[in-house]
Amino acid sequence: MSASVGDRIRMHSNHTDVPDRVGTVVAVLGEDGPPYRVRFDSGEETIVTPGPDATFEAGSLADKAGLAAEKAEEKAGELAETAGQAASDAAGSAARVVSDVADQVAQRFRR
Repeated sequence: MSASVGDRIRMHSNHTDVPDRVGTVVAVLGEDGPPYRVRFDSGEETIVTPGPDATFEAGSLADKAGLAAEKAEEKAGELAETAGQAASDAAGSAARVVSDVADQVAQRFRR
């Protein structure tokens, strides 16, 4: 049983008084299949290795595009944080260099 990101999964209940669990595959964690990270319609997100009581439906292009956009947004946030830290480090280094040069100039004027 193989699925891709954006596909819908329905995990059929074994009891008549318990509803099926339905969600969207948000990540494929195995090489070519399970386990999957699934975001259920209830809002819960968990890792699932589906059994024989699960079925998949191909996800819509809109769902797949939305998940790709979410992933891109997460990656952009990570990159922005890394760039911000690098800029902060560079600014700190530049400030130290300017301070050292100012100290050297001040020492020359004291002589």
